[in-house]
Amino acid sequence: MDINVIRIRTVLNEKEDQVIKDDNEFLNRINDELIDDDINLIEGVENAPMNIVYVETGGSEPQFLKLFPTLKAPIILLSTCLNNSLPASLEIKTYCANHKTPAFILTGDEKRIAATIKPLARAFMAKSEMENNNLGVVGEPSEWLIASKVTDEDVKKIFHMNLVHISMEEFQSEIDKKEMVKIPHLSALKVKFKDSKVLEGACYIYSALKRLIAKYDLKGLTVRCFDLLSIYKNTACLALALLNEEGITAACEGDVPSLITMHALRALTGRSSFQANPSYISQEKNSVIFAHCTLPLNMTSDYSLTTHFESNLGIGIKGNLRLGDVTICKLFINEKHNISSSIVITGKIKENLSLSNYCRTQINVELNEYDLMQILQEEYGNHLIITYGDVLNDFYSLISLYSFECESKDEVKLHLEQQ
Repeated sequence: MDINVIRIRTVLNEKEDQVIKDDNEFLNRINDELIDDDINLIEGVENAPMNIVYVETGGSEPQFLKLFPTLKAPIILLSTCLNNSLPASLEIKTYCANHKTPAFILTGDEKRIAATIKPLARAFMAKSEMENNNLGVVGEPSEWLIASKVTDEDVKKIFHMNLVHISMEEFQSEIDKKEMVKIPHLSALKVKFKDSKVLEGACYIYSALKRLIAKYDLKGLTVRCFDLLSIYKNTACLALALLNEEGITAACEGDVPSLITMHALRALTGRSSFQANPSYISQEKNSVIFAHCTLPLNMTSDYSLTTHFESNLGIGIKGNLRLGDVTICKLFINEKHNISSSIVITGKIKENLSLSNYCRTQINVELNEYDLMQILQEEYGNHLIITYGDVLNDFYSLISLYSFECESKDEVKLHLEQQ
């Protein structure tokens, strides 16, 4: 990723060559720390997802005033700590605050600066990638999601994405065509699930969703899936598992906040994520059992096909996940119609389980004591989203970018400044 660098300085002519030399070397040392992450600070990059204003000297403030109307929040200032660069940066930051535009300063050690830039760069790239994406909502959110409904206007205002509403009638019409597209892993699926009629029905559901994705140019969707149980005696679990594997973000129960969270994680990491219920909390062991009946197939070390838990109908995914580090999170929209980072924590998958009275895929995740309490104390609905690895800083950075567009500096703090 190329980050656009906008340089501003004011120096006496006899000093300019040395200032430029020193500042170029400082920039090169930062780039040396970024090279392994394929991030590069370059001047003159057009339409870059991220801009950095390089405040090279004191006296640069009038030049910044000319730039200010063209810059979007948050404004990122890079200071060398030489030639009065830092006091100029502080003056500029204060000016931005007075004009309700969040700004923060990168300064000090090159390694620390690079470490701050990395998650922020990934967040800017993800935000750019999601711009104007269409996300489908097939049917209304399930009636039990009483706290998880969001408006089209909020999604457009905050995330710059479009919710495309597709009726259950249109979805059913596509299923009833019984026209099957190419099904991934079909031979393996036939071995894993012996009821050919039920498998065929699940494939028709997948095929119907694929046609709707093409028709409405969707990058992701969420489905009011429980209605399929009464109509077709089948589920969308397999369809959603296959779609997530192939890069189409797919959530169940019509849960839009879960869909947006999963889509943000895909943009940040390029990986799928698991929409799951926190089903059992052990305060003695600092652990939580998460369970659900769908799981992206590319998150499994191995899997079997069984029935949907609540209904014992259709096809549910019982997958084993790789043990190790995970991030557990959920984006939410608060009562002020702004983004709220309801919960972002890290943990470790300790084991895969096969317990009765739980949804089919079950994992036991170990947390620290504080994060365990967040599961109970924070408000995020009934689903949490789990992805492999520690992406806490990346996710917080993305939250900050969206928050800055909705709130003034006095109402939101950038997580990165606290590191």
